Amino acid sequence: MKTLARRWRRALRPPAPDTAEFAYRRGGLLALLACGVFVSAFTLLAQVGNDFSDADRLALSVIILKNVAFMVWLWRWPRHFLAIGLTELLLEIGAAIFRLYVTLHSPPSMNGLGGYAPWMIVTYLAAFLVLPTRAALGVSLTQFGGLLLVGVGFSLSPGSHPALRAALGNTLLQTYLVHATFIAFLALQQRLLQHYVHALVTARHEASLAHQDALTGLPNRRQLTTWLQGALPQVSHQPLSVVLFDLDHFKRVNDTYGHEVGDQTLQRVAQVLRRCLRQRDRAGRWGGEEFLILVDGDADAALTVAERLRDALSRERHPQVGPVTISCGVAPASLHDSPDLLLRRADEALYRAKHAGRNTVTIAA
Repeated sequence: MKTLARRWRRALRPPAPDTAEFAYRRGGLLALLACGVFVSAFTLLAQVGNDFSDADRLALSVIILKNVAFMVWLWRWPRHFLAIGLTELLLEIGAAIFRLYVTLHSPPSMNGLGGYAPWMIVTYLAAFLVLPTRAALGVSLTQFGGLLLVGVGFSLSPGSHPALRAALGNTLLQTYLVHATFIAFLALQQRLLQHYVHALVTARHEASLAHQDALTGLPNRRQLTTWLQGALPQVSHQPLSVVLFDLDHFKRVNDTYGHEVGDQTLQRVAQVLRRCLRQRDRAGRWGGEEFLILVDGDADAALTVAERLRDALSRERHPQVGPVTISCGVAPASLHDSPDLLLRRADEALYRAKHAGRNTVTIAA
């Protein structure tokens, strides 16, 4: 029993509130409730049909009040989405089965199954909006089974009115066929939608990996090159400086502690780098132990970023390697710089920083 209960909880679990899927499902349910308010109000005002009774007016009024209450509830408390959706489904299923039973056991009329009959399929729409596919299919089949039992009971009951049974036989059959077709379509459409979304998410993930360094999670050289081309002053009309830095004596780390510790060191540097960046600056792994920062500002701004990073790394002690030091080359971009020329100047500044004793920052001439 506990295993079955856990399965049901997993089957009924809605998507996380901060996801696009949740926003889609919540918006869809709100729209469905709003449509119910509009249709019921319009029908109530129009009062089309000779058999429009006081009971019909009361039922439509109740539907309007119920839907408005649910809309306010769902709008104010989105996390109650599942409770609201399940309550709505239970009410719709109960109303559909009860209304069909009353219609089939009432005196014959010219209205067939009544004006409510076409709206019984709305339950299936709500089920596939509120619940995952399997659970929605189960709820839909529950209503379909209930309607089928009412129809079979009516057809086999000796007490049912012969004229009504003869008049509604084909209508009932067509109603069940429409319901079965609608359920099958929604289940298939939901399955195809899931495959499409999965393929889309996979494609986006693969596309992001093409621009992301697998080890550090930072943007890779390809992404940095794209950003650099668009951030040059002659393109963006904004000041730009670059900081090219690498880890001092990194080869010694790999030779002494192994490549696994070397990889951990690079990951730790990436974490500190993220913390030291300003919101408008961008950085990534240029290759090996080299990293590149695109600073939105002049050489002084880039020098401040580089010194802040160098100071932070010197205070961040690796369990085996100890503090990590870096050498930085800073180069401000001019209006005539190409990406290659700007990076060459930064690389020359980095080379001078190495020869100045490492653990220092040098600005390109």
